[in-house]
Amino acid sequence: MLKQLLSLRYIQWRRNFSWRKFLSVLYLVVLFLMMIVGMLFASHDLLADLLGKLPLAALAIALIATFALPDFMMKLIWSNDAVVMDDFLRTKPIPSRVWNRFIATMLAADPWNLVFPMLVALVGAWLLPAGVTVLAVVAALVQTLMLSWLVADIHKAPNINYSLPLWVGAVVYYLVMTGLSSILIMLAMRYGTDLHLPGSPWTELVLFIALNLVLMGALYLYFCRMRAYDEHEQHANTVRSMGDVTLFSTEYLSVWRSKRFRFPIIFCSVLFLLQLYLQPDYPLALYFLIGWPSLFLGQWVFGIEGNYFHGLWTKPYSIEHVLLNKYKFFILISLGMAVLLIPAIFFLGLRPTTLLATLLLLGCGQTLLMMPTCLFSTRVDLFTSAFFNYQGTNMGITIYSLVIIIPIAIYMIATLAMPPLWGDAMMAAIGLAALAIHRPCIRKLAQKWMDNRYDNMERYMK
Repeated sequence: MLKQLLSLRYIQWRRNFSWRKFLSVLYLVVLFLMMIVGMLFASHDLLADLLGKLPLAALAIALIATFALPDFMMKLIWSNDAVVMDDFLRTKPIPSRVWNRFIATMLAADPWNLVFPMLVALVGAWLLPAGVTVLAVVAALVQTLMLSWLVADIHKAPNINYSLPLWVGAVVYYLVMTGLSSILIMLAMRYGTDLHLPGSPWTELVLFIALNLVLMGALYLYFCRMRAYDEHEQHANTVRSMGDVTLFSTEYLSVWRSKRFRFPIIFCSVLFLLQLYLQPDYPLALYFLIGWPSLFLGQWVFGIEGNYFHGLWTKPYSIEHVLLNKYKFFILISLGMAVLLIPAIFFLGLRPTTLLATLLLLGCGQTLLMMPTCLFSTRVDLFTSAFFNYQGTNMGITIYSLVIIIPIAIYMIATLAMPPLWGDAMMAAIGLAALAIHRPCIRKLAQKWMDNRYDNMERYMK
């Protein structure tokens, strides 16, 4: 039975295989590895001097634990393989234990599990002894397999009661691993490199591998015991209503429910937020955190509505009304990003005037610049993955996206070439001016759209 399942998955993989996507991913992986090699080559002398003062095992654990977060996020976002039998397979005599072994085989054979061990192998071959490098590669491989099972459990979890312990465990694991390795490194820098557990200097790596094997076994048992489909339940215990759906509520409902938009917005926003709090001196961190969601969604102003524009056309809503709702929603989502930066005012010394001025520039000004994409946006498939997905884009959107250079240039001039208060005043003035003229500008865009409404409606059907 297991052999038949693997044969079916191979046939499915062969039919869906795309050389274009494979070569694109391979190019990015090779480019990433070459960048790492270049960084190691440029800083070899500095790293070699630093390694003479640090315990190699603790340093290897710190390196591997640092890769845990991007590895976990990558698997969580782009891993879309089924972990629960669909209705077709459920009608066949497939025992649960066979299906669990099939999932284990697929997770072990996932080529993405080799990316971070290859990176650790490159770093180890350049800087570490052979024995430590081998153990570090094994530790990285075991950790990435453990994270694969963690993601599989999260995807299989039927509700928050099952997934909440997994999320808490993931946070605790990351904090404990990075915290312990950091403490060992700091103590070693103070008391010397002889600080390690009794036995071999590699004892920490062996214990790290054993811990991840135990966690992987626990996650496998949790996966096997979890019931994700109750075939004996005859009716729903509770019924949840969406409430009153308005034209404005469809903006955030469609974004939240569409896989195409939800994951990139959340993932990149988290990265920009971490970038700003960890490196507050980076000049564009504040810009991209506040402006990223509206910039990303602004590429397809009517891309979501293109899926149901013929139905929307029958409602008593004008194009100007729909565009005004878009503008208000983009401002609101930029405001939500700015709220996340309130702690930075107290802990990082971020000036409130800079935060407010950036919000006005991006929320009101940049958003208004993105509204003309309504004239050439096409229908976007909402429920496909965003990974190397160019559906819904066209040459017009690609060329017009260069308009983002204007607000970036204004922001850089205001923050780097002008006194702080003068720069904040300039950004706030531009944002307020955009807010003042947004209605006549959107009215002009709506009229332009109406002049070509038949071509626009036909474009949404492609």
